Amino acid sequence: MMSATLPAAAPGVIARNVGGEIVLVPTQAEVVHFHSVFLLSRVGAFLWEQLDGNHDREGLIQLVRERYAVPEDHDVGRDVDTFLSELHRRGLLAA
Repeated sequence: MMSATLPAAAPGVIARNVGGEIVLVPTQAEVVHFHSVFLLSRVGAFLWEQLDGNHDREGLIQLVRERYAVPEDHDVGRDVDTFLSELHRRGLLAA
């Protein structure tokens, strides 16, 4: 998993609405390659907006629960961990 306790978006990564979908594009990468863009789900787009370095994992979990009225028995933590791990793997989180 990632080492940052307050995850933040990497500098130089922009989010754009393309045809109603939110796409992350690393501006330093060649965008002609498919692996250089990252399509976000609705919840992923919401989480991306929260990655300002002011919310820890538990805060992100709470924000998702509040925004989407997630039942208590759903493991939102696992979903947040998966999302953050994937962003980290792709270099989309600040170091």
